[in-house]
Amino acid sequence: MLQRITKDVIEESTPAQLTEMYYGLVKAISLRSAQGMGTDEVLSETVAEVVAKMNTHTGGGRESQLPPAA
Repeated sequence: MLQRITKDVIEESTPAQLTEMYYGLVKAISLRSAQGMGTDEVLSETVAEVVAKMNTHTGGGRESQLPPAA
């Protein structure tokens, strides 16, 4: 159920919301890593879904695969 909700939220998000979501997920992954917790496959898959959706908004060119660094 949570995966379905996550997919729906990603699908309905604006490009700005997707960028914010991307950075939040990357931060969560980094914190897990810094704490020695290892990777979380669900977080990693969600990042991939967010980036894929971002690419649909930007045309999917190589230069648009990741948002600009903050």
